[in-house]
Amino acid sequence: MDAVAAWGALPDGSAPLVLVKDNIAVAGMQWTAGSPGFAHVRAEIDATAVRLLRDKGAVLPVKTTLHELAFGVTGANGWTGAIANPVDTGRASGGSSGGSAAALAIGLGDVSLVTDTGGSARIPAAFCGLIGFRPSMGRYPSDGLIGLSPSRDTIGLMARELRWIEWADTILSGEQPRSPAERAFTIGIASDADLGEVEPAVADAYRGMIDLLRAGGHHIVTVDLAQVNALDDACGFPIALYQTHETLRATAPDLSGKPFEHLRAAVASPDVAHLLGLAADGAVSAAQYAQAIGQNWPALRNAYAAIFAGIDLILLPTAPLVAPAIDTGAELLLNGASAPTFPTITRYTRPDSMAGLPSISLPFGKDGQGMPIGMMFTAARHADGTLLAFARALLNEHSYPVIQFLPDVSYP
Repeated sequence: MDAVAAWGALPDGSAPLVLVKDNIAVAGMQWTAGSPGFAHVRAEIDATAVRLLRDKGAVLPVKTTLHELAFGVTGANGWTGAIANPVDTGRASGGSSGGSAAALAIGLGDVSLVTDTGGSARIPAAFCGLIGFRPSMGRYPSDGLIGLSPSRDTIGLMARELRWIEWADTILSGEQPRSPAERAFTIGIASDADLGEVEPAVADAYRGMIDLLRAGGHHIVTVDLAQVNALDDACGFPIALYQTHETLRATAPDLSGKPFEHLRAAVASPDVAHLLGLAADGAVSAAQYAQAIGQNWPALRNAYAAIFAGIDLILLPTAPLVAPAIDTGAELLLNGASAPTFPTITRYTRPDSMAGLPSISLPFGKDGQGMPIGMMFTAARHADGTLLAFARALLNEHSYPVIQFLPDVSYP
């Protein structure tokens, strides 16, 4: 059996340890989404994604904590506690899948099932030195989630090694993996204006990745991302906020037997309480939502399609900075200046999420304090196989920096 065929089977017949973010159902286990309003909820059946991996031999004994209700990007949680970054415990792990990132970073597990609404599989991966993969919308089964926005909620994957993401993707998508890509790709990069303010170490890593790609024979072109960024600004937040309210109003009584108002009152994290308050108090009107989802959202997808008509992939940093302080609130410091935390950290991961595109964050070096930096490649919708084959080929390059991890913990 060749290497490609073997990816769908367990290496050496072993059983991988799969972590599951606690907004995904695992039969018989707690299913809290990191919020006290769901503290007593237990899942009766597996989410389909969990069942599919279990059927292929996965062991799923661990649920991982998250930014409360998956509604944030730092890993803050007023109920279970903020999630520390194992590389530097004074830093945030990222969100919302910070618990999975922290566990994987110390070797506790092979791969994690997470969710990604606007960067939650990729931002914690970048902050903790891991690989994070968001598939195209619809590639994986989506039942069994305590979700936020059905327009862009998807199960994603996170791991220290790409082989485990390839293994899980094969099972969840039903698509056989491709051989590592050997052809030259045309890769779009951002103009300085579209890139915006970034930390110097991140900017250096971005230039370093571009140089590595050029040396590997790939074609680098600057693409205009202004339109997709503007369209995401017009539709992303209104859609997310409006759908979150509608989704949680339905989810809360179904799972906890209590109304949404009880869930909202029980929220323990100030940032999440603020966002739920905006959603519940009608910050986005029905007319604004109709405009966002009926006109701006299709326009965003069309704008991306036009970009991908001339390129294979887009390269961006996963985030404009390394992991911020663990106690980061609504504001953070970027190059000495105050900036809003949520839109700053998600600057590059929001638009492709809203458009339903596949995207992968790869670890690529560290800053002067040893904090990991992530570089992100995004492909056209449903080009997941091409994206994963490209990532495999890139990681196989002898000039790709060695990915260094913390010492493994010991587990059975």
